[in-house]
Amino acid sequence: MIKLPIWRRILELDNLINSLEIHKIKSHYRSGESDLGKEFFSPCLIGCYEYRRAAGFFSSSALITWSEALPRLISPGTIHIKLLISPQLSDDDLKALQKATDPTESSLLRQSIVDQILLQAIEFSLNPHADSNKTLRLKLLSWMVANGQLELRFAFPKHVDRTGMFHEKIGIFLFPNGELIAFTGSANESISGHSNNYESIDVYRSWVEADKERIDIKLMQFDEAWEGRAFGLETLQLSLRALDLVKTHAPADFPVLNSPTPLFEPIPTPETHKWRHQEEAVKCFLKAGHGILEMATGTGKTKTALKILTALVSLSKVRSAVIAMEGTDLLDQWRKDVDLWSINQDSQYRVFRHYEKYHELNGFALRPEGAVMLISRGTLHQLLKLLPKDKRNQMLIIHDEVHGLGSPGNLSSLSGEHSSFGYRLGLSATPEREYDEDGTQFIESEIGPVIFKFDLKEAINRGILCEFEYLPLSYELTEEDKSRLHNVHLMKAARAHAGRPMTQQEVWTEIAKVYKTAEAKPFIFEQYLPNRPNILNSTIIFVETIEYGSRILPMIHRFTHKYRTYYGDDERSNLVDFARGKIDCLITCHRISQGIDIHNLKNVILFSSARSKLETIQRIGRCLRYDPNNPDKRATVIDFVRPQDASSDIPNADQERFEWLTDIANSRRGE
Repeated sequence: MIKLPIWRRILELDNLINSLEIHKIKSHYRSGESDLGKEFFSPCLIGCYEYRRAAGFFSSSALITWSEALPRLISPGTIHIKLLISPQLSDDDLKALQKATDPTESSLLRQSIVDQILLQAIEFSLNPHADSNKTLRLKLLSWMVANGQLELRFAFPKHVDRTGMFHEKIGIFLFPNGELIAFTGSANESISGHSNNYESIDVYRSWVEADKERIDIKLMQFDEAWEGRAFGLETLQLSLRALDLVKTHAPADFPVLNSPTPLFEPIPTPETHKWRHQEEAVKCFLKAGHGILEMATGTGKTKTALKILTALVSLSKVRSAVIAMEGTDLLDQWRKDVDLWSINQDSQYRVFRHYEKYHELNGFALRPEGAVMLISRGTLHQLLKLLPKDKRNQMLIIHDEVHGLGSPGNLSSLSGEHSSFGYRLGLSATPEREYDEDGTQFIESEIGPVIFKFDLKEAINRGILCEFEYLPLSYELTEEDKSRLHNVHLMKAARAHAGRPMTQQEVWTEIAKVYKTAEAKPFIFEQYLPNRPNILNSTIIFVETIEYGSRILPMIHRFTHKYRTYYGDDERSNLVDFARGKIDCLITCHRISQGIDIHNLKNVILFSSARSKLETIQRIGRCLRYDPNNPDKRATVIDFVRPQDASSDIPNADQERFEWLTDIANSRRGE
């Protein structure tokens, strides 16, 4: 006799136990006589590997209720749920669909309704005043969607003025031993439906010969509707944008309820006075109508801008908005914030994108009313060519990281274009363009002056940003470094002799490259690491070039294997893994210097530091963000500082940065 492996015997024993339990299932259940949750749903869900459920009309509030059933029934990886629902349409939704004669517009409206059901439920979970139990359940729901354990599809009638709505309540459980259970009836997927309400269901079991035909019919009915083959129905899935938003807000790990420690990233609910600078900034802007908010990174520039947009919409001052910036990461983050803002408006705003792989410029330009356009600054001139100036007077244009607006290319393509906008808003931690007076003046002429300031020291004092330790490591230039500096001056002289003199900014840039890639820095760092190896935990290392970064990787490898690089789009997953805590250390150039929130980041190491305060503020600001899971976080900034030249009384760029950062690092909460 062949003896089965232990894992096979355990598996077969589990299947036998589950089979014995489900064979106790009766053909009919009625509340009052039975506990539907305990006697029917729980044993079926515990034993099955797939649950197909058509649950009738659903709204976002119904989805919140449905999530009540999840914690008692689900554990990670044990079950796959297919949930087919028919959206409960509001009067406005019905009217909009009836008016939409164009198939494309009708399809977009349906997709918007579909996405809104889940996004409103997720928005509920982000509300700091929401019921904590419901919030936890919705976090579980979002984890299941993000990890493919729960699939949602939505059934629409193909003609909204007809009554053939999909409202069947059927369910099918599929078990590992090949057996099936199907049911029909009035029970809803909630605690009330399983236990409290007066409900009844009819049950069909595959091991009962008389029930087999009924089960086949229910399987066919569900699959036809799920796949969009049912007569008179259109079946839609969540859009990729909605799925991406859900994945962003889903917890990284499977939630376990009733844990003594926090399960999910709690949303801070600080005292109103702590964040009063946002309301002050809104008032300043509404009074001025245009201008720049100079706010330290991490103090809520995006939220403040959306508060301004909300105020202007509620006052009927604007009917649409254009939001411009550089960088796919930053644009994607704005899109998520704007999506959540949109679903909270009385009339939901359409959100268009024109950057990277998205090309939705024409859709916004044709009908900008009730819409927001997110666009890369480099293509803004294309949009403005399509937007007549008389249409812009009821628009708000927002430039995030507004210092980028002053680039030479924008001076030629965007000059004079902003004055026709009803409202103009710039956002930046440091809006001035160092060594570029023309660019700075251009920004002010197009957007306006700085009308509000809130700096790093104020943010730390108020407890919005965390305190930090500043550790300057001293280094000297090598002979090779000095030779490279000499070559810069030779190039300057050669260019002048050829009639193509270098600008002062070009000279400073070339000299800065030498200091940013100084040969001694990696050696100094290698000497320092054994004294403080934990400095590589939750750390971003900024380097000037990929080649320079490759010199540092072997040093890091001796202390941790959980490190990655982030130099190009193909490595974006490394940024996501770092944000979720799956890797300890990320080595990068400039790509995440601005606008990206990684709350768990604790340390920043600056191999590459600019004379400009802008870049330094953006980089250290990454680790000064408040971490709701570690409210007492104290960050660390490691810098490389060249000693003052004994022959000069003028501080070098490193010394200027050292004095400035030392002053900020002395800031304390509550001062």
